[in-house]
Amino acid sequence: MNRAVRGEQRATKLLEKAGWRVVDSQVRHTWTVEVGDNSIDVDLRADHIVERSGRSCVAEVKTGAEAPSVSTAATRRQLLEYHAAFDVDGVLLVDVEHETIRRVRFDI
Repeated sequence: MNRAVRGEQRATKLLEKAGWRVVDSQVRHTWTVEVGDNSIDVDLRADHIVERSGRSCVAEVKTGAEAPSVSTAATRRQLLEYHAAFDVDGVLLVDVEHETIRRVRFDI
């Protein structure tokens, strides 16, 4: 847990250095998913909502060897879910350990 908190603090500085303004952190959002005739509310929490040049993005912070990669199924699915659920222009994958910010686009 401490590693994640430190990672998010480092990510905030990295985002700001890259010109992104952190609008909110640990943003909770309820997304309604319809399954057949039923609606299910899914609770989500994004690390950051950021803005730059009039565009907004969810910035997801990852640490470790595998989590910062879209080859990791859980990370890829999480970013896709955030892209669909949040009212933003895109999603960013922030790899704290390598100090990179990458925009992730989905061909959907």
